[in-house]
Amino acid sequence: MNFLNAALLPGLVLLAGLPLIIHLLNLQFPRLFEFSSVKRIRETIAQRSRIFRWRHLLLLLLRTAFLVLLLLAFLKPLLQRFDSKPGQQAPRAVLIVLDHSLSMEHKGGGLSSRQRAENEADKILATLGTEDGVNIITAGQVSQTCFFELSRNHAEAKHFLAAIKPGYTRADFSQANAVIARLLAQSGSRPEIYYLSDFQRRNWANVDFTALPPAARLFFVDCAPPHPDNRAILGASLSQSQVLAGDTVTLEVEVGNFRDKPMQEPLKIVLDGRTSFEKEVSVAPWSTAKVTLPVPPGGPGLHQCEISIAPDDLTLDDHYFLTIPVMEKEGILIVSDTPDPKRDAVLFLKTALNPYEDQSGSLLPEQVPAAGLTSARLAGVRKVFFTRTGPLNDAACKFVADFVFHGGGVTYFLDGEHDPANLAGLERAMGPNALPLKLGARRVVKNVGTGAQQIIRGDFKSRYLRLFRGANRQNLALLEFYDIYDAAPTGAGNVLLTYADDTPAMASLNHGLGTMLFLNFSVGEFSSNLARQRIFPAWMQEIVKNLTSDEPLPVSTQVGDPVTDEIWKSELAANPLRKPTGESLEVKAEAVGERVGIAFTPDEVGFYSMRGTKLLHSYAVNPPPDESDLRPIDRALLPEQLSEKGQTGFFVQGREDFENLILGKPIFHWFVLAAVALLLVELLFQLFLQRTATKQP
Repeated sequence: MNFLNAALLPGLVLLAGLPLIIHLLNLQFPRLFEFSSVKRIRETIAQRSRIFRWRHLLLLLLRTAFLVLLLLAFLKPLLQRFDSKPGQQAPRAVLIVLDHSLSMEHKGGGLSSRQRAENEADKILATLGTEDGVNIITAGQVSQTCFFELSRNHAEAKHFLAAIKPGYTRADFSQANAVIARLLAQSGSRPEIYYLSDFQRRNWANVDFTALPPAARLFFVDCAPPHPDNRAILGASLSQSQVLAGDTVTLEVEVGNFRDKPMQEPLKIVLDGRTSFEKEVSVAPWSTAKVTLPVPPGGPGLHQCEISIAPDDLTLDDHYFLTIPVMEKEGILIVSDTPDPKRDAVLFLKTALNPYEDQSGSLLPEQVPAAGLTSARLAGVRKVFFTRTGPLNDAACKFVADFVFHGGGVTYFLDGEHDPANLAGLERAMGPNALPLKLGARRVVKNVGTGAQQIIRGDFKSRYLRLFRGANRQNLALLEFYDIYDAAPTGAGNVLLTYADDTPAMASLNHGLGTMLFLNFSVGEFSSNLARQRIFPAWMQEIVKNLTSDEPLPVSTQVGDPVTDEIWKSELAANPLRKPTGESLEVKAEAVGERVGIAFTPDEVGFYSMRGTKLLHSYAVNPPPDESDLRPIDRALLPEQLSEKGQTGFFVQGREDFENLILGKPIFHWFVLAAVALLLVELLFQLFLQRTATKQP
């Protein structure tokens, strides 16, 4: 126990002797007794003298104790919670760590958890003396500090606290502790570290406190509302990596319901701020669910898609943003020397790539002979199919190798008599042992009823075999192949499908920026039954959409993650990149010829856009889904973690007075109550004496 007004103690000690002085002075005055006779007086004095002597002494003690208790109450006694050396008056070293994650934006009872934390931080700052050092750390994905070291500029700390904006990212408290350790490296005081947070479980799981000094005192201040319920859109994705004009894409949306009640409400999708779609979504309590719906994104160009549910107390995760790039119709080159291209393999392949009348589909196949394969032809396309191909000269092989190296995609059906020589030419152009298959003799089944090959296994994680995942894998059992090559894997690339006799049926190879697929079968009518299967057109179109090395920008990214892109210099010079709020954003730029690479780190949720006469570039930014489940960590675990590492931890329940927490709990009222109790004791003692006196004869 110590006293806030301890400096007054020497002067007040003298007042404690006041009852004794009054008692001694009273002994100097004569006493007058009026009785009828001297004998009666002597008898009365003889009977009462002992009582009077004890009476004066006891009253003296009671009054002295009463005055001492009042004087101690005036000194403001404090009951300390933490051990400290007597007389130690070293300046305090105070660090306030404010949780700056998305979960702190939940508004329960009108105030967000972040605003509650700011109010608690103001209370802590109010306890500081003029010589006390302080620093404020915001714990987000990247920790930020108010000062480079501990500072006595408390006014600037308050200004920094008032200027904190809403948080959109996760909170990395291990990184914040590393920053604190650096700030305390030169401090000689025993540090006080306050963590103001809602203690959301994802942010506080596996926090590392080992960097903090063992002498540190840690205070965990809970700023969360009593019942932080939440609903959120956790993510959304497109069913295909490339969207062509005229396509209808499937949008898969994941919704989370983190509360005790079931969720059943409409999910709304808005395209380009105009077209909207709705679908009912049902989610059980404390669970997630996925909903799919077809969306026609529109014509070529960039399209902005916003998905939303009804707002709740955490509105930032009630929306999800996607940028959907839609490409023009794509030309596909088919290299074939079949004598009748309007029949057999070429016809089936063209029909699979564009099964619509008048070539109204998104893929436009065009057939050329092997002799017509030139660099000019390849410059106008990004995808090439080879089937029933004639001989390729060295120049053509070099064109194909360069085409793939610079990002082109090739699908080669091994169904022609010149394929072994053509693959040898490609290997000379690409380098030794560059191809995934080594061809042997060609095997053609004469009797269709017997000897047909079937596929028995495959790498179904490959993006080219997505259609055969799960229950759809049984579609492979329907395929029969009568015209294949004896082939063996070389170790280069990957074997994706295998026949029953271990002959590779499909293999892939990455060369430079591009990809080559080798299919050891034919789509010809008498070479397999593939063209007669309903899955054939969908498979060929899936291969086209995935057979590209162009890594498109992700349809969305998270707040705090860097975004990079390459755009034209003229676009950046004439059109600024704007935040979701409409403010222009300065980006890092690096010239790359006539183009420029840009990079920036988004700090808001929504669309970062660059517009000219149309939407030129759009980057969708969303909050991290881990922040939507607001359930807290078991608070009892935090002090237990610290006890293993040497620090002292204390969890602050409710809205506690931080001055009482640090300096001690005031107990002056107990001294006042004790003084009042002594007055009552004195009163009872006086009544007892009077009653005793009246009983004397």
